Amino acid sequence: MIPIYKPYFPKKASKYAHDAIDSTWISSSGKYIEQASEHLKNILDVKNVLLTNNGTSANHLVVRSLLFKNKNIKKIIVPNNVYVAAWNPILYEGLVLEPIDACIDTWNVDLSKLPDKLPEDTAILFVHNIGNIINIPKLIEKYGKDRIIEDNCEGFLGRHGEYMSGTKSLSSSISFFANKNVTSGEGGAFITNDDDIYENAIIEHGQGQKKRTRYIHDRLGYNYRMTNVQAAILLGQLESIDEIMLLKNKVFERYRLGLEGEESIIFQKIENDTIHSNWMFSLRVMGLESYSEISDYLMGKGIETRPMFYPMSVHHHLREYSNCHEEKVASILSKESLILPSFPELSNEEIDYIIKEVREFINIKRNNHSQ
Repeated sequence: MIPIYKPYFPKKASKYAHDAIDSTWISSSGKYIEQASEHLKNILDVKNVLLTNNGTSANHLVVRSLLFKNKNIKKIIVPNNVYVAAWNPILYEGLVLEPIDACIDTWNVDLSKLPDKLPEDTAILFVHNIGNIINIPKLIEKYGKDRIIEDNCEGFLGRHGEYMSGTKSLSSSISFFANKNVTSGEGGAFITNDDDIYENAIIEHGQGQKKRTRYIHDRLGYNYRMTNVQAAILLGQLESIDEIMLLKNKVFERYRLGLEGEESIIFQKIENDTIHSNWMFSLRVMGLESYSEISDYLMGKGIETRPMFYPMSVHHHLREYSNCHEEKVASILSKESLILPSFPELSNEEIDYIIKEVREFINIKRNNHSQ
């Protein structure tokens, strides 16, 4: 079986993890937390990085940062076809979701459906679906910075213009889950250039405790801290980032060259002046009646795949937000889109086999329709 993803584990990551274990600093203190934070700051060219225990926690801190900066926020405009960890932290805070349907070309939120001007009580969460980057600086010119936040969990290492994704909004999140380009198993990061927001996030992510007196807690907080062992693995990954992305870029290039020209296949459209993060290679197969058509076929050939994220209405706890909103495009994408194995060490032979079987499925389907 060719899995959808396998984490790339450079020798440095293993070396640092064993060193962290041997040091006995295995919890939320230790040298690797600071070292990984500094390395990530340098990669992104940002002022502040706060490591977290996962990407969802980072997303919650992003929402909290929005409320810290804008006390009157009641609603957040969101895409209607993303991973649930983008929506749930908004609900944690009792805010209203305002979903907008996807763009059939980019798979991201349909920018043409955004309001010309944001109401005073409304902000926008942007998500870079499957690593396809939205041009955030361009949107900041229109709406300002203080009410634009990002879930950059899939977009990490993508670019808009000369800037890394997740670095120009009020704040953003990163996930280091095992299927991400850079991983610590679990783990995440909160990113902001605003010092006041950063200081507030430090307090909130560490049980509401300020630094001045240990065990005296100034407010309600959360335990969102990354462990030193996770940070050690992360540092080894970050120091190997060029190696990882060289492998990922080769995977994407071979897929695209092998599948382009097939009239039934459409790739995500990449916005002008942006660079895809090359997280997962995805495509849309025109005319599918359901994702299971092709996924079942490929599974039978020993190839694991995954679907595009489903529209909001399929999630029971979100139906009240979705029933009165359009989901036509999100429904099409969840039916016709396919995400292929995309891990760094995927061999050329494996990629060519996957390409062959995708084309074979399309040929079989085409022949069946012509009979």
